[in-house]
Amino acid sequence: MPTEEPQGNDAAMPDERLLEEFKAPRYDTWRAEVERLLKGVPFEKRMLTETYEGITLQPLYRKEDTENIEELASLPGFAPYLRGNKAYRNGEKTWEIAQELSYPTAEEFNRILRYDLERGLTAVTLPLDEASRQGYDPDTAENGLVGRGGVSIATYEDFKKALEGVALDRVPVFIRAGTSGVSSLAKYIALAAEKGVNPTALNGAVALDPLGELAVSGKLPLSLAGLYDEMAAMTSWSIENAPGIGTVWIHGEPYNDAGAGAVQELAFVLATAVEYLREMESRNLEIEKSLPHFRFSFGLGTNFFMETAKLRAVRVLWNRVLETCGVSDDKRAVWLHGRSSRYYQTKLDPYVNLLRLTTEAFSGAVGGVDSLEVAPFDEMLRPADELSRRLARNIQIILKDEAKLAKILDPAGGSWYVERLTHEIAEKAWRLFKEIENKGGMSKALADGMPQNEIKKTAEKRAAAYAARKDILVGANKYPNPTERPLEVKEIDYPSLKAARAKAIRKLKNAPEHKQAEAILDTIVESGALKYNELMPELIAAVRRGATCGEIKKTLHNCSKDILTVTPVPLRRGAEPFENLRLAVEKHRNEKGGLKVFLATLGPVDAYISRFDFAASFFEVGGFEVVRTGGYKTPKEAAYNALSAGAEVVVICGRDDAYVEGAPVVARKVKKDKPKCIVVLAGLPTDDELKKRFNDAGVDRFIHIKANVLEVLNEVASQLGVSL
Repeated sequence: MPTEEPQGNDAAMPDERLLEEFKAPRYDTWRAEVERLLKGVPFEKRMLTETYEGITLQPLYRKEDTENIEELASLPGFAPYLRGNKAYRNGEKTWEIAQELSYPTAEEFNRILRYDLERGLTAVTLPLDEASRQGYDPDTAENGLVGRGGVSIATYEDFKKALEGVALDRVPVFIRAGTSGVSSLAKYIALAAEKGVNPTALNGAVALDPLGELAVSGKLPLSLAGLYDEMAAMTSWSIENAPGIGTVWIHGEPYNDAGAGAVQELAFVLATAVEYLREMESRNLEIEKSLPHFRFSFGLGTNFFMETAKLRAVRVLWNRVLETCGVSDDKRAVWLHGRSSRYYQTKLDPYVNLLRLTTEAFSGAVGGVDSLEVAPFDEMLRPADELSRRLARNIQIILKDEAKLAKILDPAGGSWYVERLTHEIAEKAWRLFKEIENKGGMSKALADGMPQNEIKKTAEKRAAAYAARKDILVGANKYPNPTERPLEVKEIDYPSLKAARAKAIRKLKNAPEHKQAEAILDTIVESGALKYNELMPELIAAVRRGATCGEIKKTLHNCSKDILTVTPVPLRRGAEPFENLRLAVEKHRNEKGGLKVFLATLGPVDAYISRFDFAASFFEVGGFEVVRTGGYKTPKEAAYNALSAGAEVVVICGRDDAYVEGAPVVARKVKKDKPKCIVVLAGLPTDDELKKRFNDAGVDRFIHIKANVLEVLNEVASQLGVSL
């Protein structure tokens, strides 16, 4: 039957989407019913959600929410690349399955890498250790840097050992080089030549990202201008010789891991990329020739729709930037890497991380990444073992092969919610990007502290939401696992590692044949500032003869000046304050005993169970020992059993009507026999007189859904003598 024509704002969804015999639903009718069910609570207060990005989420999205969004008419493989870079999908070759293997020696890295390549890994992620990233050899690096955070790769022989048995013409190699980009690229090309692989067949990347390094560490070991010179040298050589190698890698993870919102991460990445474009152009590299060597990387958090929309928005904004630069539309596609965020990882109840990692990987796949890195669930505790690596790898394999995401172009496309969210993220990020541009670019913004301050504000909002449990981190601020057995953590002996690596490097430097490497480096110095396209061949020859990353750094930056220092962007984790509290409480319990919480239940089970569960979880979050009890017939019986249990905290649990007479009885009895015991009532009386009556009887505090859980638990723990 035909439906009546909707009028004005009482708009209907298109009739052709419904069976003809059903009347088209109307938004106004739906909203009226919702407002009736809300019983006077304002619709805007209950049904709208404010995000950390400053976006107001609606409870329902309709076609009209996507009107006037120009890019919606675009197709996959065409500008503005909203729907992805490719016009079609080859199901077997969609995104690369990468995994960061942070093992300190080249031998151990290679053994694990080859094992994992046989079991589904399709790309190599080689993270250099802190010493190598900063351009220091093991014999000159500060204590604790050798082997920390990655592989100690100082020489070509180290590099060969790390990638022994890897088919470089088939497997992409992503090198996290820090500020050691040129020496890493030289080793990569030298190894390819030794294996008989033409550089044109390589499809990897050397991740040189000076501003990303600056944001994390707060200080670069070299001048920014000098690093831009190296970036130009790497890019210029790759343009002519290795078109598939990325030499400029812009990381959003430092901001994501610090608690930034999607808009902030996107804007900071965009501003960084534009600064790199300008620096390459100022060194006579044409923009269109440089672009194929740019790589973008983003952290992926647990807010699935936000992360998916962020990745789609990246492509739209990069297209906008390049369009402004006059780049032809077929050269505006962006290569995207996704990496699961560290911000949401937990050390306690770490197996829950597997679930977080799955949603993060899902958002990366749906958002259209070109490569994806899923962290092991125990990343924040220890180097990954075979189990945690396998689980992380198989998350991707299942999404690709079993969930069939590899066969779909733009899986989120057409969702009114996702399309609208993508548009709002893009527009807000564009405005923030222009603010950074007005400040003179990303490096000046970092020097002024603008990104750091913006991220700090967002991180503080997140922390407050976790503390009040408005946002949930399973296992950390809600649903704790009090019977959890901690994972075994094996510490790396960094002093012994440094000593062994330093001995090997000194032996290499003292060998007679090392003079050949020194001679080549001397030639570079004597010839002055070589042209960008002339530097790489010299360095390739030098590393083949044993030149170390430290020697190359000294050669190119012997008198490096204008070292930029900024306030670093710290790694933050949402769970950390709760973990610190729980570890302190458990340490106190193990050393001194006590910290027992007794649940004094009033009445039958149906009368107290909801507050019983709430109170138990409330204190178990803080690591307290919770004594779960059955219902007591009288308040006196509940108080007697609480005292017999020797608890330092007694929580009264029951219905409001049972509290009126029962709560004062329990409180008075407990306080009389044990004055220092903390008496808590589960619930919050709305009547001030009743609340005062409870306080006068001995109730010290009230716990309820609006309470700041972290604040309350810290206060209780401190009152009981826990060192926080």
